[in-house]
Amino acid sequence: MARIPGTNGNDRLIGTNFGDLILGLNGHDTLNGMNGNDTLQGDGGNDVIYGGNGFDRLIGGTGNDRLFGDWGNDSLEGGFGNDTLYGGAGNDDIEGGSGIDWLYGGEGNDDLEGDAGDDRLFGENGNDDLEGGVGNDVLNGGAGRDTLEGGQGHDVLTGGVGVDFFEFERGDGHDRITDFVNGTDKLHLDDFSAAQVRAVIGSAQQQGNNVLLNLGNDTTVSIQNMRLNQLDITDFVFDL
Repeated sequence: MARIPGTNGNDRLIGTNFGDLILGLNGHDTLNGMNGNDTLQGDGGNDVIYGGNGFDRLIGGTGNDRLFGDWGNDSLEGGFGNDTLYGGAGNDDIEGGSGIDWLYGGEGNDDLEGDAGDDRLFGENGNDDLEGGVGNDVLNGGAGRDTLEGGQGHDVLTGGVGVDFFEFERGDGHDRITDFVNGTDKLHLDDFSAAQVRAVIGSAQQQGNNVLLNLGNDTTVSIQNMRLNQLDITDFVFDL
């Protein structure tokens, strides 16, 4: 594995056709792994990192970074700062880190995790898992069979085209689902039995064009553009 270090200035570092370790250090750097299974780390500064071909690991470090996985099954970690991460082609693991981050899965079956901050997650194509983490997040599954979990905070969830699963637990906050489809999409309430799910259905309220579910512990889910008489046990999956 070739080791390609940068300087404390603004560097442009390009990898080889083999597996490289590319370190930007300080400065606003551009890193490109090219071919091979590479590890690229921006460190300080506002960096732009391209994985290229291969199964790559991209780490933004501090600063407001842009990471592009490109081709292959890649791992992208934004680190600190307000980062933008693009998985590209392949089945990618994408983690925003702290800050207000924008995550795009691209093609493939991707795992997106916003972590801390008010993040935006877009699964795009494929069967994706989206988890907002802490903060007021916006999640959009895109096309495919997606699982969306907002986490703690007041989140907005859109499944997109396909069979989607919306996951909630007590303590998540006050969330909204924009496009729940009866007979297609499912609600998953963590640690809820069938009897507890029926109690949630029984206490549900019609609020204008929306149905409001109260899960307890100051946790609610608003299902937009739905009538109360459309809601039944078949809309749910449960653990116990």
